[in-house]
This record gives sequence, structure tokens and C-alpha cells, in this order.
Amino acid sequence: MVGDMRNRLGAVIVSFVALTTIWGLQPLHGQTAAPNYQLVKDWAKLPAGTQFGVMSAVATDAKGTVYVFQREPSKIMVFDSDGNYLKSWGDGEFPAAHGLRILNDGAIWLTDRKLQQALKYNLDGKLLQSLGKKGVAGDDKSEDAFNGVSDVAMTSNGNLFVSDGEGGNSRVVKFSRDGHLLKFWGTKGSEPGQFDTPHSIAVDSKDRVYVADRGNKRIQVFDEDGKLLNQMTQFGAPGALFITKDDMLYCATSAAEGETPAINIGTADGKVLTHLTGGLSGAHGITVDNRGSIYVAEVAGKALLKFGRQ
Repeated sequence: MVGDMRNRLGAVIVSFVALTTIWGLQPLHGQTAAPNYQLVKDWAKLPAGTQFGVMSAVATDAKGTVYVFQREPSKIMVFDSDGNYLKSWGDGEFPAAHGLRILNDGAIWLTDRKLQQALKYNLDGKLLQSLGKKGVAGDDKSEDAFNGVSDVAMTSNGNLFVSDGEGGNSRVVKFSRDGHLLKFWGTKGSEPGQFDTPHSIAVDSKDRVYVADRGNKRIQVFDEDGKLLNQMTQFGAPGALFITKDDMLYCATSAAEGETPAINIGTADGKVLTHLTGGLSGAHGITVDNRGSIYVAEVAGKALLKFGRQ
């Protein structure tokens, strides 16, 4: 009887493996588990008499400190991981705040659409480097000017990639770590390699460049030289991207492109694992800290949200 049960169990396992081959599925031991999250209510503790304005972007450093880019009134706000307000800087200096990242050089990189610049600061707010001409709008062929600069990413060798498309341009611009132009690619359109509002940009562990092509409702993936590797539509119209060191992809969508506001979570190779929708109304910036918590900067909701990993 025991032998019959073993034979039947073996047949079931063989059948399952066969079905995974036929259907293109992966065996259970090869699947990435979908993470679970819960909204942390009233997380951020603002100074008395103040409230959030239009929140454009958010990032965390290696210690878990949270840096938030507020558009109106403009400033960078700093919180500890428990939501305690620490300080702010840059008050009134950014007329059209857009993106903010803490990249692998340990610095803050932010973008402003009216300044037409990508700016590098240390964590205390000291300006270290700038890309683009202040207040000067270029076109898709400009070598020293942006028009709608939206976000910055960095590869492991320090090369910088700037999405230039929240305005008149529709391209990605590549710089060396010291700011020398290396190349650019992209034009306005919906064909592979073209863009319609490249709104956010991120890099995975293999230095592949992911562009949130929001108007075309897809993520386009390139190598460092601009060769198109993949297009993904399963994450919705991407407004903001974040990729962790282990290549988990977090994609924020908003009502701007007719989408249901959500955080779509998957793998960098395109497998969607789960969706978060509760509490969201206008996600514009997203980051994940070293504990797996998700932070979302909301433009429509005028809020900074935290989702704790369970």
C-alpha cells in the first residue's frame, strides 16, 4: 500500500513538471513569493501647524533616513525611519520639483523641470554638481540642455542616465560620472525605442536601464549603449520606478494616464507578483528602504505614504 502511494505521488510530480513545461510555468520552488504590505497610518510626524503640500519624490539613505521632495512650497524634508521630522533644506529653491534619488555614490540627485537641471547634493544640502543649463530649454539633439528633465539613474561604474521628457523632449541622456556627455537616444513616438513622456528611470543589478515610458503605457529596457532589450506593458502606465539590489521592480501608476492608482510589484525580468491599491490617489515618486518598506510621494493626495512589509 505504501509502495502504491509513493508511485502515485511520483506520477503527480512528473505530471506537474510536464505541465510547467507545456504551460511555461515555473515549479513552485523556483517562484518568487509575493511580498505582503500594510499601510502605516499617520506615519510621518510633521512640525505643529504644518502639513504636506504636493509631494513629488522620495528616497532613503543607507541608514533608513527618508528624504522627501516637496513641490509646493518647494523644499527637501528629512525624516527618520520612525517618521520623526528632522530638518528641511532648499526652501523655495526649486520652482518645479520633480525627481529625487539617492544613488550608489551616496549623494542626492534631484531634477527640476523649470531649472532644466539635474543637481547633485550631499545629504546636508550642499550642491556638488549640476547637469544642464539653468533655465535654458534645449531639444532632443541638445548636448548641454534639457527640456523636461525628470529623473536620474546610475550604473555600477558611475555612469549617469537622465530621463529628459517631462516637457518638450523625449529621450534618455548618458553622462560619465564627472558629467561629460557620452550619448543620447530617443525621439517622440510610440515605436520601439521612442518615448512619450519618459517620466522615470532606474537601473538593475546588470546595469540594464529601465525607462518609464508613461504616455505609451510601457517600460522599455535598454543596455548602457541604448540598445532596446525589452518592452513591458504588464505593469501599467508607469509613473515612477524603483529597482532593489535583488532586482525586485516597484512601479507606481496614477490616474494621470487613466490608470487605477497602484503600486505594481514584480521582478525586473517582467513577472508581476502583486498590486497595492489602498490609500493611493496620485503616486508620483517611490522608493524602498533596506527593510523592504515602501514610501510613496503623492502629488494629488498631498501625502507621504509608508507601506510596511509584513
